[in-house]
Amino acid sequence: MKKTFLVIFLLILGSLFAKQFELIEFRPLPADFHAERNSVMDMDMEYCAAIKVESDVPSNLNLKQKVYKRENVQPGMYYFFVSHKEKQITFEAPDYEPLTVNVPDGGLKKGVTFYANLDTIDDVIVTFNIYPQPDRVIINDKVISKSKVQIPPGQYRLQIEKSGFEPVDDQINISLNNAYFNYTLAKIGQEKIVEKIVEVPVEKPAEEQTSEPAEFKLERFDVVYEITSCEMYEDQIVIDLNIENIGDDREVTILGWRGFRTRMFDDAGNEFFPTKFNFANKTNNGDITIMLVNGVPTKASLIFRDIRKQAEKITKLDLGIWMQESDSFHMTFRDIPIKKK
Repeated sequence: MKKTFLVIFLLILGSLFAKQFELIEFRPLPADFHAERNSVMDMDMEYCAAIKVESDVPSNLNLKQKVYKRENVQPGMYYFFVSHKEKQITFEAPDYEPLTVNVPDGGLKKGVTFYANLDTIDDVIVTFNIYPQPDRVIINDKVISKSKVQIPPGQYRLQIEKSGFEPVDDQINISLNNAYFNYTLAKIGQEKIVEKIVEVPVEKPAEEQTSEPAEFKLERFDVVYEITSCEMYEDQIVIDLNIENIGDDREVTILGWRGFRTRMFDDAGNEFFPTKFNFANKTNNGDITIMLVNGVPTKASLIFRDIRKQAEKITKLDLGIWMQESDSFHMTFRDIPIKKK
């Protein structure tokens, strides 16, 4: 039987479900001068515990528990002062599914600061190619009107309906990779044909990544960011990237001065900010904006100075990006080996 696939019911990309939080780390800090200088008391006149949160979530991050004082000291850094009697903490923000976690072993303590590293689980792009064009497509009881949707990883119930054709009721698993699902509907009484196409990797899990920098590739909002080299010259590290727009022509800004600014951490936990950016034919020590043309790879480089010569890898690189389609955000790469020159 000849198989034909049709891509479209609407070619509009949209987020289908609430975004999700992921807690990377939650632990007490030996000292935090900011929290100590700004300490407050709860309703029982006891010193609050301070929770210092590092997160790429926009500035509307909050806690469900009673917060006696909240500070957004800089983009991506928050302080929440809560009762030391709290047993759980719930992180919440608009468009995100709340995340409730237990406090660290031993509980919160009066006047002590606790550090929480809160990440987000990025949506992946899922495309449904269905022939003939369906009347309704339902994912977990939500009717969608798009062939391409953004969806968090997980397991979903997919239902496809069309008058005169056998319905589809399927369980699909979405991993961390973009995926295509192709269906050819069968008329009632005929054999149903289903073909699921291979997933397209977005980012390999850390344990599967090789030591080659070229394997470091991430995609967001139809722009692909790939690290092509990471080299050290004396106390200077140069990170080269290819940035390619696979969607409509648009402007992309690499952030050096504002918002989710670009930064890196070495394998001793030291934090560095670039001293120079190159993006296409522009050079600056701060924000740079370039018009990216569809399908044209554009070179960029980040230069960091005063790096200790013993450094063997970059444990975390946050590439700060601003685009008109979104607020500023980080593209985060981890465990990038450094090649000594």
